[in-house]
Amino acid sequence: MPNTDTDGAEVKLTAVEGFKSASRGLYGPIPDELGSTAPFSECSSQLLKYHGTYQQDNRDTRTERKKAGLDKEYRMMLRTKFPAGHLTAEQYLACDALATRYGQNDMRVTSRQDFQFHGVLKGNLRALIHDLNLYSKVTTFGCCGDVVRNTTGSPVADIDPKYRNCGVNLLDVARRISAHFLPKTRSYYDLWLDDEKATVNSDGTVTFAADVHSATAVEEPVYGTSYLPRKFKIGVTTDFDNSIDVFTNDAGVIAATESGRVVGYEILAGGGLGYTHNKAATFPRLATPIAFLTDEKEIVGVLEAIVKIFRDFGGRSDRKHARLKYLIEDWGVDKFRAKVAEYYGKPLPEPRNIQPGSQPDYLGWSKQIQPGSNYVGIWVENGRIRDFGGSHQFKSGLRAIVERFKPDIRLTAQHRVILANIRDEDVAAVQALLDEYSIPTDKGISTIRRAEMACPALPLCSLAMSEAERALPDVMKAIEDAGHGDADVTIRMSGCPNNCSRPRTAEIGIVGWGTDRYQLYVAGHHLGTRLNATLVDKIATKDLAPAIAALLDAWKAGRADGERFGDWSARVGIDELRPLVSGVVAQKA
Repeated sequence: MPNTDTDGAEVKLTAVEGFKSASRGLYGPIPDELGSTAPFSECSSQLLKYHGTYQQDNRDTRTERKKAGLDKEYRMMLRTKFPAGHLTAEQYLACDALATRYGQNDMRVTSRQDFQFHGVLKGNLRALIHDLNLYSKVTTFGCCGDVVRNTTGSPVADIDPKYRNCGVNLLDVARRISAHFLPKTRSYYDLWLDDEKATVNSDGTVTFAADVHSATAVEEPVYGTSYLPRKFKIGVTTDFDNSIDVFTNDAGVIAATESGRVVGYEILAGGGLGYTHNKAATFPRLATPIAFLTDEKEIVGVLEAIVKIFRDFGGRSDRKHARLKYLIEDWGVDKFRAKVAEYYGKPLPEPRNIQPGSQPDYLGWSKQIQPGSNYVGIWVENGRIRDFGGSHQFKSGLRAIVERFKPDIRLTAQHRVILANIRDEDVAAVQALLDEYSIPTDKGISTIRRAEMACPALPLCSLAMSEAERALPDVMKAIEDAGHGDADVTIRMSGCPNNCSRPRTAEIGIVGWGTDRYQLYVAGHHLGTRLNATLVDKIATKDLAPAIAALLDAWKAGRADGERFGDWSARVGIDELRPLVSGVVAQKA
């Protein structure tokens, strides 16, 4: 197991490193603990992430249960893996049914184009993973943990007319990357899929054959015995479609085009938005271009070199500082490029600083490349596919449409759902069902709500410091009521500085700081190419809408023709903007 930090010095490894190295290929004590109804231990909880699941508890009931002398109300969260967000109608319907059977009767579209199942009891965990794989060919392996996570990509790369002349199937590129970095251990198969080695008891506990308890690790050519120091994210996109926020990934691929045809691939490295409050050594960073490749066959090899460098030098003594962005900052870009060339085995061509030209949300109806076919992008409030009383019936409506018309499904990195391959003659009927169930497309919502995003945060996320998914709708409603429903502005909210909803690349970002406290950021670029800056360090929930409304008032009064809010606020500057909100912000210590 590596025991040196980024500068090569001997270090004390974290407890998680010990769990990984002693896990025998991600088995650890999981087989034993699946045989008990007790909560998982810390070791198993860490290893279960690689299998796609987190142990959480309901933080809304913690205090009440503690007073009653009860343990925490534990639940599991499970995450799927869909490269570029693609799944079939059959897969969607299976996920929908299993979310009802084993979860809390909803699904959450993530910012990495996956589904999350929340509220899963421990006794239902094996059944859910097993049935996802058996009935829908959906895996959860490698969706979490210190490995390469789900590979993101444009959800419409195979159907949108803008991609007609690319000459490359970028969906296949994303799938090859995903397959290449899948761990080789058999533990996932043994624990969740092999019915000959597992007996599921009536209470949901599982008894395994002896060879599962004594299994040994297989060789992991990319990950070694200790896997990576932390998670690693990869995204694939084009210079005309940054819907995935490619610069926020540990490694990214931008397909560069001329007259619509792909002529090469810009390789990026070192992006990531997470940080820790009051810890200056942690910070958000956008990825840096490091090479421009003209041969698609080189992409996976260069990415593997980057991943292996992170494996060997990423630092394992402090998980808060164990991301590729910090390694690049410590080394400098030149040293990092030289090391990638060394691991890859040949020099890297110079990057070309390719920049994206748009960040589409793909809402509404569009014609496909395929004659007679259409796709429709659906707005789902913060990605939560459930039925809201007296409002949007996302779960029932989508199920009705998918059952009847069997469209392909695409999940976007903005928490939206796309229904694809809808025949011309079915468009009116699909739209009628969308209307019947009050499901918006590009119609039925205000302009300002099209681009909103919030992470799940409380009550289940153990990292959440503040509300997000449950708070943002009221904030957005108040901004609409202040007269700004027509504002084309990107607003994103996160319950903590891990920034899963990517608020730090938004034109307006809201980051949780504590109970009823947030940081307010402005001046991000609407294409995801510039981080925003702190405007208010601590702001209460009730002051968010008035502060944002005051900023939007000033923007509308002082912007140049066509000037986006992010560009206007960057031009005006933070010092000039602070007085605009000082009268409406009651800062909390």
